[in-house]
Amino acid sequence: MPGERVSAAAQWPAIAGFVAAEARLQEAVLARGRAAAAIYEFVRFGLKQGWACLFGGLLLALMLGTRLVWPSHAPIARYDALFLAAVTLQVILLRTRMETWSEARVILVFHVIGTAMEVHKTAIGSWIYPEANLFRLGGVPLFTGFMYAAVGSYLARVWRLFDFRFTRHPSLRLLSLLSIAIYVNFLTDHLGVDLRFGLIGIAVAAFAPATVYFKVWRTHRAMPLLLGLLLVALFIWFAENLGTLSGTWLYPNQRQYWSLVPVAKLSSWFLLMIVSYTLVARVNGIAIGPAAMPAPARMDLPLARATHLGLAAAVIGLGLLLRVPAWNLPLAVHHYGGGILWGAMLFLLVAALRPAGWGLRTCMIAAFFGAGLIEASRLVHTPALDAFQATLPGQLLLGTLISPWNLCAYAVGIAVTAALAVSFHRDRRRAALPA
Repeated sequence: MPGERVSAAAQWPAIAGFVAAEARLQEAVLARGRAAAAIYEFVRFGLKQGWACLFGGLLLALMLGTRLVWPSHAPIARYDALFLAAVTLQVILLRTRMETWSEARVILVFHVIGTAMEVHKTAIGSWIYPEANLFRLGGVPLFTGFMYAAVGSYLARVWRLFDFRFTRHPSLRLLSLLSIAIYVNFLTDHLGVDLRFGLIGIAVAAFAPATVYFKVWRTHRAMPLLLGLLLVALFIWFAENLGTLSGTWLYPNQRQYWSLVPVAKLSSWFLLMIVSYTLVARVNGIAIGPAAMPAPARMDLPLARATHLGLAAAVIGLGLLLRVPAWNLPLAVHHYGGGILWGAMLFLLVAALRPAGWGLRTCMIAAFFGAGLIEASRLVHTPALDAFQATLPGQLLLGTLISPWNLCAYAVGIAVTAALAVSFHRDRRRAALPA
């Protein structure tokens, strides 16, 4: 039919042979009831995600594997072996039509701009590639461009595997201008003017209203597009930690001994992923959700703004009680309990001060974004900021230590408070219904 999308199996002959077997499996699963169908859909989601990140996963496995077994006296350097393996993987993806040539051209663009940024960043000492090799450009082995290409490859493949459709998607022209500004900022931030937080703010404002619909099995599911982008950035950060653990590249603080990549790098990956997302979106286009798939209704916040402020003050009071020395609370309760209350307070403040038109989901995203900014502020050191952090208000507002677990505590506080708001909203709607 005109406008109907071709299935992934039809585009990729390598998996077309599994279609009939999968159809029989689906019939068996449906016959076993809802629980079996839910488990099957969850497993199917994981397998599709794994299939989408095949190129990046294999490249990461090669980094870790060669670190463990590559002999120092081998006739070819480890970095060169990684380069040749990456080229071979890319050829296989094209030959098996797991990537189209139009997608490959976009991924190549991201590969080139990623390599250019690598050359610049290594030249100013942001990170290093400690091993010698033949295929390199300045201080950058040529396989590094494939690490950026892996992000583009994942986005291109996951787009087709899950049949992405959107509502309230930001303009591609806006995203193109934003991507150019992001790339320029990456090249100039070492000069003392870093606009990343402003760029992140623009990205959040652009993507917050958008919903992405993705098809795991029989029907499309919905989630906030911004949440999806943040999750991808988080998994890239996890992969980067594995890459530095393999010694393939090192940050200045890792040259003596390995440590976690700073959480602040999440902001860099989020911005860089937007560049890749924009390139892939320009090739694939933005398919709008069909009429049978209406955009989810905006969930209003049921309480008045003044009530949110009052609840925020109450949460602040609970947080101060955790500081009472006489309680002798365990450090974990003191630290992470305070983080949960801090996340709840932040959500309530956002809900109280929200612009007109913001619903529950947008407030949750804005609260978590604000929590991330506060967490990242601990990496910034100026005399005035350090002096403020040494005071009790500074410790309460900004904290003293940076940790990914803090973000988890904030997220729990935000999610629980938002869930209570939804529950209260539903109770009010039930009470308003006629008996």
